[in-house]
Amino acid sequence: MQPRHNSAANLQRLAALERLASAGDEQAEGEARRLRHWMQEQERIDQKRQDDRMKVLTGAAVLELLRTGQSVSLSDHQALIDLLDEFLIRPSDREAVLGGGSGSEALRRCLGLPAAPNGPSGGSEAAQSDDGEAAPRLT
Repeated sequence: MQPRHNSAANLQRLAALERLASAGDEQAEGEARRLRHWMQEQERIDQKRQDDRMKVLTGAAVLELLRTGQSVSLSDHQALIDLLDEFLIRPSDREAVLGGGSGSEALRRCLGLPAAPNGPSGGSEAAQSDDGEAAPRLT
């Protein structure tokens, strides 16, 4: 699912405005600049929302370990992914954090890892879950 701010209508409008601007239409140039800026700002907001959701779910997994008296040992990013794979049960939460299994783009951004080689995962659609809560699976 494509984010609303990058909808086909907005992308078509931007392309039309850019064509007019390239032909010398200053008003179209200004509109295109404003629309492009708005779309970039919305993308930034979506990424922050995804990152915040990922952080909350990760914190919930760690807190559940502590609550149940288990030790927290996360030696690398794969250990964190394995913990979250056990902990997260909702499909929308799993997609938002785990993506295709190697970590969503939000997780990779927060850990400072490069983007997944097979393309983005855990995009804006993952940020639009029911209520964002995680149910514990650890015992």
